[in-house]
Amino acid sequence: MRNNVKRALTALPARFRQGPRAFIAKEDGTITIFGLMMFVLMLGIGGIAIDVMRYETQRVQLQNTLDRAVLAAASLTQTIDPRQVVENYFQTSGLENYRLNVELDEGLNYRQVSAQAEMEINSVFMQMFGIRTLTSPAFGAAEERVRNIEISMVLDISGSMGSNNRITNMRSAAREFVTTVLDTNTTADGDELVSISIVPYNGRVNAGDTIESVFTLTNEHTESSCTRFATADFAVAAMDPSVPIQRVSHFDLDNRNQTWGMFSSPHCQTNNYAAILPWEHDETALHNHINSLNAEGWTAIDLGMKWAVGLLDPAAQPAVTALIGDPNVMGDEVVHEDFAGRPALYTDNETLKIIVMMTDGENTRQYDVRPQYRSGPSNVYYHAGNDRYSVWYPGVNSWFVFYQNTWENGYWASGPYGGNDSVALTWQYLWATYTENSIAERFFDEPSDRSGNSTYYNQIRSAIEQYGDQNSADTNLRASCDAARAQGIIVFAIGFEAPQGGQEVMRYCATTAAHYYDVQGVEISEAFASIARTINQLRLVQ
Repeated sequence: MRNNVKRALTALPARFRQGPRAFIAKEDGTITIFGLMMFVLMLGIGGIAIDVMRYETQRVQLQNTLDRAVLAAASLTQTIDPRQVVENYFQTSGLENYRLNVELDEGLNYRQVSAQAEMEINSVFMQMFGIRTLTSPAFGAAEERVRNIEISMVLDISGSMGSNNRITNMRSAAREFVTTVLDTNTTADGDELVSISIVPYNGRVNAGDTIESVFTLTNEHTESSCTRFATADFAVAAMDPSVPIQRVSHFDLDNRNQTWGMFSSPHCQTNNYAAILPWEHDETALHNHINSLNAEGWTAIDLGMKWAVGLLDPAAQPAVTALIGDPNVMGDEVVHEDFAGRPALYTDNETLKIIVMMTDGENTRQYDVRPQYRSGPSNVYYHAGNDRYSVWYPGVNSWFVFYQNTWENGYWASGPYGGNDSVALTWQYLWATYTENSIAERFFDEPSDRSGNSTYYNQIRSAIEQYGDQNSADTNLRASCDAARAQGIIVFAIGFEAPQGGQEVMRYCATTAAHYYDVQGVEISEAFASIARTINQLRLVQ
């Protein structure tokens, strides 16, 4: 029997004789199983990616809608309830099935709107892993706060502004800017929040009667109130009203080379044309001042910037205080009472200090009389009773007596004609009466019979000096801009069809590259409008 079974097994095919051991060792079909497993895994991962992309798309749309909604709702000019504004944005965005919570915080001069939103999205593939929904969160807040705003506008009125309709375009743009930024003053209780100072400049800056009434200028004369500064002054923002500022001499620059000429054209205007208009709130007054500006003279951007910074510095507070409610200065209230305490401290978080500066050129020339001939008694004495002039000639250590226009009848003397009855004429009188060459020719030309005075004669002929040029003025301007930047003053700069040199210093002075505008023609209106919008703009706080 055993042998029969053995013979039967032997007769079976080999594959049957191998049994379970062979089946276990068999590897046919394993790749197919692994492939199916990897396919399922890849399908799951790809599905998760798709669900995540759907989630992120919805989240971005939700966040963008929320940002736009809170910006619109926070506007102080928004008349619709802020909560309703946010809800309206969501209704028109195409989003559905969201949860929204809006919070409002507002006061006298500010409004802050914050909002939270959530939306759920059903997963397609992540359900295989037990995740049926994904929640998209969004949060945003926006605030518009009507801050106290102090602005200095530095306006170029140099001769080149008369070309290509520039002065007309500038006046229009500046007026529009004033109107826009003064809109901030429209508050429920009528508070004046925006003060604007206008600083026109060409080769000089006319401080004007108002500024001179509250700042201290040197006392060489009282004919005009143009000012100049030492190099070190530009590196300092502060302008203490009690510290004397150097007054530019009263002289005739245009006709300085006329021999025997009489004074006819003051270098610094003797009236309030193009004077500084400080801390003004009245739109009409600002517009009228801008409209009065015309193009004439050289270019001294550094002088305009120095005054602009000084009018924003807290050191000027005594000047503002003196002008508030004072009917004796200009006949009415020069500075509004709401500006008490201005210029505010730099640490005042509720005050923005801004300079808007423009030029169509670059720094050129600045003139004044040399210090030794600027004030005090001159070498010329006058005897009124006999109409006699006596001149002390230091080169020959002697006096020469003559009629004003008659050298032939003159003579040398040991003292002035009439002794103590002759009075020394001041340098201020000579500069306000004659031209530079005329002073030299009338009183200091060398008499024919005596030599040795030519040096002094030549000094008088060059007594009017060009004390500023492009290099020195650019250095001063950069120092003044550095001083402003150090105090957190925001500087917007406009190069209005300006040459390369002007554009370079404007770019340097601008707070950032985005604060500089290079414009042509009527584009200056767009630049001023953009600056005004930036000043009044809303800001996302989160």
